Amino acid sequence: MIYTADKLGKYKGADVVAEYMLKEKIPYMIGYAGHGAIGLLDSFYDKQDQIKIVWPRIETAAGFMADAYYRLTKVPLPVYVSTGPGPALSTCAVANAYYDSSAFLLITGEVTTDQFDTGALQEPYRQHPADFPSVVRNYVKHSYQATTVQQIAAFLPKAFKLMQTGRPGPVHLEVPYDVYQTEGETVVPDPETWADSVSWRHGTEPHVIAAILKKLKEAKRPLILAGGGVHVSEARDELLKFAECMNIPVYTSLMGKGAMAESHPLHLGVCGCWGHYPAVEAARNADVILVLGCRFSDLHTASWQPGFAYNIPATKLIQVDIDPSEIARNYPVDMGVVGDIKTVLGQLTEKAKELKEAGKYDVWFNELKGYKKQWDDFVTPFKTCDEKPIDPRRLIYDIRKVAPKDAIMFSDVGNNQPWIEEFWGSEVPGTHFTAGGFAAMGFGVCGVLGAKLARPETTCINVCGDGGFLMMPHAVATAVQYNLPAVWIIMNNYAIGAIRDLQRFYFGGRQIGTNFETYKGTKYHDGELWNPDFAAMAKSMGGEGVRVENPGDIAPAVEAAIKSQKPTVIDVIINRDTAVPLTSTWQMPPIPPALPTFGEIKIR
Repeated sequence: MIYTADKLGKYKGADVVAEYMLKEKIPYMIGYAGHGAIGLLDSFYDKQDQIKIVWPRIETAAGFMADAYYRLTKVPLPVYVSTGPGPALSTCAVANAYYDSSAFLLITGEVTTDQFDTGALQEPYRQHPADFPSVVRNYVKHSYQATTVQQIAAFLPKAFKLMQTGRPGPVHLEVPYDVYQTEGETVVPDPETWADSVSWRHGTEPHVIAAILKKLKEAKRPLILAGGGVHVSEARDELLKFAECMNIPVYTSLMGKGAMAESHPLHLGVCGCWGHYPAVEAARNADVILVLGCRFSDLHTASWQPGFAYNIPATKLIQVDIDPSEIARNYPVDMGVVGDIKTVLGQLTEKAKELKEAGKYDVWFNELKGYKKQWDDFVTPFKTCDEKPIDPRRLIYDIRKVAPKDAIMFSDVGNNQPWIEEFWGSEVPGTHFTAGGFAAMGFGVCGVLGAKLARPETTCINVCGDGGFLMMPHAVATAVQYNLPAVWIIMNNYAIGAIRDLQRFYFGGRQIGTNFETYKGTKYHDGELWNPDFAAMAKSMGGEGVRVENPGDIAPAVEAAIKSQKPTVIDVIINRDTAVPLTSTWQMPPIPPALPTFGEIKIR
């Protein structure tokens, strides 16, 4: 990086980081101090009125919070950690962000440059000196190791450019302790001349747009599939305009949930292993699908088994993605389009209006109407189910009933995730979030705090399992410390229920290592079901806590928690043996795939 002499000045390495973050207008820096981070933190000491330091009780939580913040704001926050265990604990959060196309800047410390390859405290050195970049390289878009002050100045704008352009993702910057404190002659670069000046939202050629519209108009049973890329591209408004313009039904992947209001007449729901029946049935019967930013993962496609969720190539795919590596990764395509979804949808709508390309699909809509009725008839009775232990569907319906329409929902990983997927109605687009590709438990528990940092005036709710909550219970302490009145609703079934269900259905009911129970004798199942008192835990940390065992108490408890404006844990005892309805399947080869519990496979 070359600068003119009149811009040069003397800076410590840590001062370069702090000054650059001010230029990026970064509101928060999240992390956890160690001896490898205090040199960095010192340069933020007199800048706390501009950049607030937030430190949850473990490095993983810092990454989850920054990840969630980016999903809501598209602002990548710096996450600082020390060396050794700190970077190691951060890798789970970095991977979770990377495989969901979210972003933050991970800044790790390292032993001093003159101690490389000495095996000094917490140096990863046995294969290569100071080698954490090799550990994290599969989970980031790029890893930089700055050994001079000038390199810090050179790498920061590159990192911010890379995080935010194209397919987003986290970037790593490693700085040895001495470089934070060493002075060097450099300049703090201006973001406008780097990331802010890059034009990357490219569309596609006019003849491609015309070809897409022609194929959709000629189709008898067309669909639009909104994947997570619709959220990443901030293309929700463009999706709605194009769907209405063309009069084509929309369904989503799990990561695309909430791309369109679920009450919209064109919306069919989520397709996947635990998807909505109308979406699954439509997907396996469609003749042409316009695919927007979807990876066609195993959970979405019923492990690629024909007839369960898709019949491809009988169904033709028009796949649009900014990442060419995702096009035709798992299915052949009739057309593949590399481009930004927001831009391509804008092109499609403009041309469709000009050509008046909206199709008439009366027969198709009558079929879809039948699918919707079948599903509604199935799910409606559970909305008022009074059984004890509480039916998970009743729980979610009651949360939705009292939560504000624009409440931000963070589901964690486990059975709570498909329960929310199927039964939480996302009415304001862009308010449902979960962990997809890497599926890290605890993301929702801590991510809801990142959401609250991003949207302090909005109700932010996390639905999690008892397993996920116990991984990150300190989130309540962080919420109290920083006045982040989130609401955690624990689906307490005394188990890591999703994995217990796999044992029940695929391994002959043999359960080991999945139930929370006291250990007695030589077999785990000799004990009694046991969990901590989660409500008491919350109160001990300064929050509120309540245990709910009666269905009629759900809505009042959730309403009170939201109104209290205090961090609140609601511990709900649910029926541990109620299985999430399987509308397609998820196979664990070589075991044959389970058949749907609602609907039937159809091979075309």
